[in-house]
Amino acid sequence: MVDQSASSPQLLLLATGGTIAGRADKSTSVNAYTAGAMAGSELLQELPQLQELAQIQVEQLTNLDSADLQFQHWIQLVKRIREAFSASPELVGVVITHGTNTLEETAWLLELLIDDPRPVVLVGAMRPATALSADGPLNLFQAVQVACSPQACGHGVLVVMDGQIHGAGAVTKVATQGVGAFQSPDVGPLGWVDDSGVHVPVASGSRTVPFATLALPPQWPEVAILYGCVDPPLAMVSALSHAGVKGLVWTGTGAGQLSAGERQAIKAWPGVLPLMLRANRCGSGPVHPCALQDELGLLPAGTLSPQKARILLLLSLIAGMERAELSALLASVAINA
Repeated sequence: MVDQSASSPQLLLLATGGTIAGRADKSTSVNAYTAGAMAGSELLQELPQLQELAQIQVEQLTNLDSADLQFQHWIQLVKRIREAFSASPELVGVVITHGTNTLEETAWLLELLIDDPRPVVLVGAMRPATALSADGPLNLFQAVQVACSPQACGHGVLVVMDGQIHGAGAVTKVATQGVGAFQSPDVGPLGWVDDSGVHVPVASGSRTVPFATLALPPQWPEVAILYGCVDPPLAMVSALSHAGVKGLVWTGTGAGQLSAGERQAIKAWPGVLPLMLRANRCGSGPVHPCALQDELGLLPAGTLSPQKARILLLLSLIAGMERAELSALLASVAINA
């Protein structure tokens, strides 16, 4: 008799908690529930159909609401994925179950750090596992489909939600409720997955992984996000300068515009200015270079959201980059091309 399991793809599933592992007291509760209440092994037990797709090794890295993730969890995640790909050439990919609140941030972090053509797929849910019509089981099944698919190779880190396949650089959570809460506003999804297979174009060329060999330290630099609005509270700028932050992301109005008061606050910054990026609060669209603001040391973040710009800035600071190096990096990151 042929051992069917011996020929099945080998997959690593890293569980971190989130709504996909959430429990509520009632099946009709979709807002009042406890995230990260189920272990990753339980999710697999509830979904025996996964055995048709792969041999899955599940590891529980943490089990919490993704709003409570810390840098130490990111360090652990990056280390485990790098180790798994290095030690296991037979591994076809990695799936990460994750809370949706910060899923896009983790995906973008991994996109900048993991240099391997094999898929890393993040997946979550908008309804807890105990809810009527819970979306987690199908999302997880489809994430494993994608991670096992040769078509997904070379596309970098992916997010699979509601049958759509998104790239890490473009995807964002656009709604607080509803199973279609994830979109890629500027470029659209890469493709989709259903019972007939995985539908994405063949990856062309190599992708930029700027921090593929970067070692992550226990202590990360302080990088803050400031939000533009009418008559912004400039006392926050002064407080951050005294706190010694190493990086700032300005979430400008419109196409990343800063007010006269904000520009003046930058000019009044005591000592050496931190590395600074200029994003926008609109939710889509690029931030282009602007002489009036670039002369203050503000680099445009392209189409990166403020939270993703912060991650790029964090890793740039850890890597010891200066402003000119960061400017060149921004030009090379795919989402800005």
